[in-house]
Amino acid sequence: MSATQNLVEALFGPSAPDADPCPTRTRAVAWARVSTDMQEERGLSMPEQLREIREYAVKHDIEIVEEFSEAASAYQKEERRVEFKRMLAYVKANKAVSAILVREFSRFSRDSLRAQSLIRDLREAGVKVVSLNDPEVDPDTVAGVYMGAITFAGVEAYSKAVAFHTRKGCRANIQARDPETGWCFKNGGQPLWGYRSERLVRGEEKKGRPIIKSVWVLDDTAVAGRPVHEWVRECLVMAGGGSSLDEIRDFLNRNEIRARRGRYWSISTLYTMLQPHSLLQYCGYGVWNVHRKNGTMRPAAEWVIVENAQPAIISDEEALRITARRRSDQRKRFDTGYGQSRTSKYLLTGGTFKCARCGANMTGLTTASGTYYVCGSLPYRRGMGCGPGVYVPQKQVEAEVMEGAKALLGVCSDRKGFTRQVNEELRRVWEQRTGCDPQADRKVKAVDAKLSNILKAIEDGLVETAWANGRLRELRAEREALAVPAQASGEPPQIDDKTALAYLLDLERVLKQGDVAERKRVVRTCVQEIKLAPDSLEVEITYRLPEPVMNGVVAGARFVPDWQRDRMPLVAAHWVYALAKQGGREMRRSGLTA
Repeated sequence: MSATQNLVEALFGPSAPDADPCPTRTRAVAWARVSTDMQEERGLSMPEQLREIREYAVKHDIEIVEEFSEAASAYQKEERRVEFKRMLAYVKANKAVSAILVREFSRFSRDSLRAQSLIRDLREAGVKVVSLNDPEVDPDTVAGVYMGAITFAGVEAYSKAVAFHTRKGCRANIQARDPETGWCFKNGGQPLWGYRSERLVRGEEKKGRPIIKSVWVLDDTAVAGRPVHEWVRECLVMAGGGSSLDEIRDFLNRNEIRARRGRYWSISTLYTMLQPHSLLQYCGYGVWNVHRKNGTMRPAAEWVIVENAQPAIISDEEALRITARRRSDQRKRFDTGYGQSRTSKYLLTGGTFKCARCGANMTGLTTASGTYYVCGSLPYRRGMGCGPGVYVPQKQVEAEVMEGAKALLGVCSDRKGFTRQVNEELRRVWEQRTGCDPQADRKVKAVDAKLSNILKAIEDGLVETAWANGRLRELRAEREALAVPAQASGEPPQIDDKTALAYLLDLERVLKQGDVAERKRVVRTCVQEIKLAPDSLEVEITYRLPEPVMNGVVAGARFVPDWQRDRMPLVAAHWVYALAKQGGREMRRSGLTA
């Protein structure tokens, strides 16, 4: 034993025993992704990814505590990747999870910068992203930094190449003509109303799988005694003759022609049918590359247009007549008493109150007999809505909502506990809005340590000076970003018991005497959702509850103090009210469920 070891043992005692030969198993979540719903339906990738991940976990003695998967593009923003966002939240909330297993990094994200940023953030939180098929690198070494950048750049480059060749194939496919039918092939998607997609087998691949192509043909399904494509032609001719969208909608509904997504037609669907790219297709032209990936329309010069791509339903002259007529007609404003504006007298419009049958927002309706809430599809389908109309009396449903809000926002019996929670929430909001990080001091020290290590390495003769200088600039910028908010923001606002009580009393005042705008804000704070079930004639009101004991109601959620901006977390507690009859003149309470 050396003199150094003797000194260490004298100062700190005998050396610690060897590590536990049976350490706690690594806990991980499995993540699988395919790019499209079609891939998911065919089982091309998802089951195979999960199977490989499970085999890897067994081989390396890793416990998979949860599996997540979705069919979505890895280029989508995180907020649109619902399952991906849920997986990240799960990992961050469960401290026992220390790894995310993926078949390859491209399943995680194809954007190299975003992927590296996410993986770095997870690593700082103690979670490692493990790829089964990509090389493992140490991000804390110079070689690891280079290898990581090369790996993710390769993933993104591959994805870009696939997208390029896919678009090239789509462009060629839509211009290719089927030798048997004479029509051009399609790249997928739902055909316009009046057409149906016909799948054709055109040869075999090298591995013996059939080559499937699709073309559009006229939809000759008989509806009300006539083929569908004839109804389409009549509607288009009506539009060219000067009929309004309302008149065409009423014509279809009167003849009981079902819309594709529901029983009754709306003017929005007809409006889409009369757009230039749709009219071109009704004239028999094949049209591709109309919309960008984000849904916006490209300039017409970028469209790919092919003549005689499918059977025509109207002529070019009829399409020009429709366009000219639509441009000359001034669009009339629809106003028959339906109220949806923020300044309307209806408290529950704007998305709070919805129809459970079709998902449309309930909107206010003023009639000679009173004021009601009706399904928002009613004004667009001229009295038919998504089915038999149900009229919910405004005064009664709003009175029930306000009574529930009063019960939930009554004066808290534990004033000190309420004040403490408000102050905690104020600190959280302050940190979020000012950019102040409560862990800033710890992070500054960590950055300082990295700076010191790199400077020492340069002094010791580090060869990669270019990398070191770039890394020093990054770390210094990171340190400045951490230090400035902490110096400039001051202290978070805090309230005392007296202020908290005044706040609660003010909420009560608003509920009783506030104007429409103030009461709307309180309703949106206290109410998660209101749904009308037209078939059972029930109105279901689901509230958001604060954590303290409010008039005997206990719920596990934090109270958000700024009710004019923020909303409370959701909890499962709701009232159900039954309409006494169709067209509802009264409501009766049927109970509280949790």
